[in-house]
Amino acid sequence: MNSIYLPVLFLFINVLVLIDCKTKLDLGDESNLPVISTLFNNRMLLLLKGTYATDSPLDWAELNNGTGDLYVDSQGAGLDPTMTLVNQPKVGSLPIFLDIGEVRISSKYVKGLNDLTQIRDTVDSNKFWDYIAPNRQVFCTVTYSFDNNTCTESNGIIKASDFFNGVGAQFPSNDPSAETVGWESSFSAGRAWFGREYYYAAIYFRSLVIGYALDGGAPVSGRFDNRPIINGLNIVPRNNYVAGTSTSAKSTIVPKMFPALYTQLASQSVQSDMQIRDGFDPYILEVRVNLKENLMLHSYVTSRATTVTYVGISDIFYDHKGEGDAGGNLLTRARIIYPETASSLTISGGGNSLLHYYGIFREQESDFVNVLPLAATPAKQGAKIKYLNPGTYKAVCLGDLVKQDGFPDTVVRETTFNIPDYPFRQTYNVDLTCP
Repeated sequence: MNSIYLPVLFLFINVLVLIDCKTKLDLGDESNLPVISTLFNNRMLLLLKGTYATDSPLDWAELNNGTGDLYVDSQGAGLDPTMTLVNQPKVGSLPIFLDIGEVRISSKYVKGLNDLTQIRDTVDSNKFWDYIAPNRQVFCTVTYSFDNNTCTESNGIIKASDFFNGVGAQFPSNDPSAETVGWESSFSAGRAWFGREYYYAAIYFRSLVIGYALDGGAPVSGRFDNRPIINGLNIVPRNNYVAGTSTSAKSTIVPKMFPALYTQLASQSVQSDMQIRDGFDPYILEVRVNLKENLMLHSYVTSRATTVTYVGISDIFYDHKGEGDAGGNLLTRARIIYPETASSLTISGGGNSLLHYYGIFREQESDFVNVLPLAATPAKQGAKIKYLNPGTYKAVCLGDLVKQDGFPDTVVRETTFNIPDYPFRQTYNVDLTCP
């Protein structure tokens, strides 16, 4: 064959290959094919935060009303067994190691009701979840081995800092907007926007080791990332079930740390912050848990009749009285932020109390103390919320007053304010004395 025809033949063969690759598009299987957004994601940024506050959380030394101490659960007869508190560390010096398997979201509202108990097998799970961030990430506040490990190789120390300082740890992800519905479905549903609404977000914790644990007074030995850990306990098994849950009941309950689940309430979806619009405008998916502010010492008696003292989550909703289980107190909330159109909020009236927060909720929300706020910041002078989408909100002064455990449980006062649709990227002010 004449060499002059070879380039033409090569081009023709490649065109045929490309045409063959697109045959599934004609069969309606678009979602099963690789798309550019899943390979080069320039639209969505996934941030994880381990704080009650979305913006400017308390420093480690400011926790527990400025003492920087761990909270200690009630102990004695009928409560937690008497703890061993030898060389008790400050909160800020605790080694913390997080192994997060993945992050998921879902738009299938009905199937997720009752805390995912309707999902019975892999087929159900695959239909329910959007697997937006399936790549495991390891964060650590300090390294846990002398040689290279998963945390240091993936910049996990810096990510742990961002996880706890309000910046948010970046988690590699795909862009779920490739799966959004088009204008036909939006029009038939009476929506003025194109895209999809998500009702659930989930963080799958493989392991969460906090570096202070004693068994009968001796440091607990364990493993993290397949490396030996001294004086550290994986608290995921401790937080999978509420204290007092029977063995038989556990077979019908989805473990609370696998996943740590956010379910959007009806009052939160009226002006939804979980809508991913169709198009090309970039957005942030922020998923957070109340970990930093709510670290508390607990204890339980082992089958060997020894007392284990360890750092877990404070008894926000469910009292722990020495049971092996201590779950139900870690909350999750997620929101979608469009930085190109979102505005900022400054709040005047903060009294610098380390026991008070400004919580931001949608206008229709009425439960302020059993959920994480949409956004929050300590009630200091010059308090600021960086991102709020347009809509009507309530700013609420909340205090950690009735049972001081790091989680605000008292509504002091509130006010309503509005973020207009236009102009974009403005800074608005609301005045709310707190406390």
